[in-house]
Amino acid sequence: MKLQQLEYVVAIAREGSITGAAKKLYQSQPNVSTALKELEAETGVQIFWRTGSGMVLTPEGEEFFGKARKIISDFHDLADSYSKGKGSSISFRVSATHSSYITAAVGLWINQLSSSGKNYNMHFIETNTSRVIEDISSGRSDIGVIRTAVGQGELYEEKLQARGLVREILTEFPMRVMMRKDHPLSELDDIPFEMLRECTEVIHGDEDLDLFRKTYINPDYDTEYTGKAVFVYDRGSKISMLNTINDAYMWVSPMPESDLLHSNMVIKKCSYACVRICDMIVYSPASKLIGLINSCISSLMDYSAENFGDNWKN
Repeated sequence: MKLQQLEYVVAIAREGSITGAAKKLYQSQPNVSTALKELEAETGVQIFWRTGSGMVLTPEGEEFFGKARKIISDFHDLADSYSKGKGSSISFRVSATHSSYITAAVGLWINQLSSSGKNYNMHFIETNTSRVIEDISSGRSDIGVIRTAVGQGELYEEKLQARGLVREILTEFPMRVMMRKDHPLSELDDIPFEMLRECTEVIHGDEDLDLFRKTYINPDYDTEYTGKAVFVYDRGSKISMLNTINDAYMWVSPMPESDLLHSNMVIKKCSYACVRICDMIVYSPASKLIGLINSCISSLMDYSAENFGDNWKN
């Protein structure tokens, strides 16, 4: 069993195909396919089912994938530690779309670095999807998280490939509504849009409002109706506005439960938000910090899987 074979398994699982994995790893498809067959023969474990829609992990493969991913992460951590020296400092930059769960996941990953005795200089930038792609392709950031409607995934895939970047699907979800626990509509399980639009919407200050609504909420959103809106540029002020304005609400991506409890907020469904959203991790496979990038990816993936189940995805 070789480390390269484990990297192939992880790539196939993430890409859903041998072709995609080979492309991501800059390997030939026959080499990846042969290596997988040899690994399955050596271990006696069928890691993947070959289906019409792609490669799917078997139950035994799920367990193998989890262990393989950890081994790869540990290997790169070990290499980083001894190639740079025990007292070295890590400089790492993350660019991401506005999202509390991404911030929390990166924070937990930083805890892992700290507990391993590593020193670090970490830069975390919240911005829009276009800026994230620019940051990664220019080298200003080492890893990024972008957000797009599921239907636009192929368009962004082409943009990333043209810049020599690759992507990992992090999670998919519809946007939900966040509001105060005692908001006039907070008792409803599924808030009718006609009632919601009479309230005050709190919005990220750097969002193009019409583009945001049509791209992430509903493609038929009536942009002629402006309603009541408050544009805010920092996270603390958004929570303050939601807590202060009696009828305020905000469209949000997945939120950690701890954040909701701390801020006195609840999340509610609004079926009018029919667009499926996809958060994707982007990075350069040629980066010298690929070990740290893989470690950060694992933390983001684990946090998403552990905290957001069917209640967010449906």
